[in-house]
Amino acid sequence: MLLLLQDAARWPKAFQWFGAIPRSELDDWLQRERLVLPSDLIELWEVTGGGDVFEETIYRPTVPSLPSAGFVADDIESLNARHAAAGNLYGLYIFTDGTFLSAVRLHDQEFVTLRRDHVVEDSFPSLDEWYLHTLRAEFGKKYGLDSRA
Repeated sequence: MLLLLQDAARWPKAFQWFGAIPRSELDDWLQRERLVLPSDLIELWEVTGGGDVFEETIYRPTVPSLPSAGFVADDIESLNARHAAAGNLYGLYIFTDGTFLSAVRLHDQEFVTLRRDHVVEDSFPSLDEWYLHTLRAEFGKKYGLDSRA
């Protein structure tokens, strides 16, 4: 189970999910968007639909099971369109924008953190590693979570 989901079970008030997304809808969305994304990010969306993690948002795909009402500007397509207009480099698919601007680097499927000018600061081989070194490192102590996995 993903570390992020384990933490959500231990401290549910710090995690507000949009709602699970059926795998078939995620597969349709990936095909429609012509994306290949890491399986652990897909797993997170399948279980949670994205949502607020501590004080950050993991953006959600636009799929039929998650109506847009109530989720204004929390969809990942709008997030990426805004960053593309601001000069996001090709090959990065942003999934969170807050304290940490984070993306999947499409050519190698690494999770990366970015500066505001879209330059890669750090990369991680998995969603767990990204979460451990970004959100959990920043907010874990405040929410009573040990910094270790």
